[in-house]
Parts: sequence; C-alpha cells; structure tokens
Amino acid sequence: MTAFAVKHFVDDLGPLSRVMKQVKKAPYSYASNEPEATNAALGNDIYVFEVRAEPKGLRSYWLGYKFRAFEKYPPAGGGKWLEQFKFKNAARACEQAEGCYFDTPIEIVEPRLGAWLGENRPAMAEIPPELVPALDRLLGDPANNAKAFA
Repeated sequence: MTAFAVKHFVDDLGPLSRVMKQVKKAPYSYASNEPEATNAALGNDIYVFEVRAEPKGLRSYWLGYKFRAFEKYPPAGGGKWLEQFKFKNAARACEQAEGCYFDTPIEIVEPRLGAWLGENRPAMAEIPPELVPALDRLLGDPANNAKAFA
C-alpha cells in the first residue's frame, strides 16, 4: 500500500486543532497536485502533518492524523477549497473511517523522516516506503494515545 503526506501549515491555515472536530467525524485533507490526489483516493493512507514555524526560520513537523482515502473531489461549482486547493481527499461517506488521530499532534523527532519532510515540497507527496514504519510506530505507541475514528 502507498502512503502520502499532506502538510498543514499553521501560518496559512491555523493549527490542526481548528479543524479536528470535523476531521474526527469524517477525515479529509486537501491537495492540488496530480496524480497524487487521485492515487491517494485508491484506498491508500494519508498522513497529515501540522507544520509549525520555529525560531531562526526552521520548521517542525507534527503528526496529527492518518486516514485511508477513497474519495477525491473538487469543490462544488468549481473554484478551490479554502481558495487554494483543487481537491479534497476523504474517507468513504457514511462509513466508519479507517485510521486514527491525536488530540494533540505528536512531534516528528525521527531524523530521516524529519529530513524528508523538510526537503519535500509543500504539496501532497508519496512517502518513501522505508519511512512509513516510523509513522506507524508513533501511531501504535500507547504513550501517544492515538484514537481511532468513530
């Protein structure tokens, strides 16, 4: 299975906590690039990272949630989601979503994963397969208290 990363920039969109009420009910993410948005909607996992500005121009990355996407659609009537994104990826409507979330995002401290996130463009991107187990360890660690979507 392929996994994708989506970056949620606090500077542009506010903290993930602002959207988590909706995400907990029906997880989603936004993207503008193809073919990633289409490929993600083929039952692949999307990991959503909160990106925070830090002193000295650095950025930190925080895992907020992961879900399995089956839908991709543009906004009704054309235009863009939040005036900047062409597509919305989502779990299946009217079904329990596969995946989980954190009430408070977990900081990415694994060096290779942090470096990859830092080097990668802001758009949705395929996560190298060798980095996915590090993410799954964060989600599976009981100390991090990941919660399944209801």
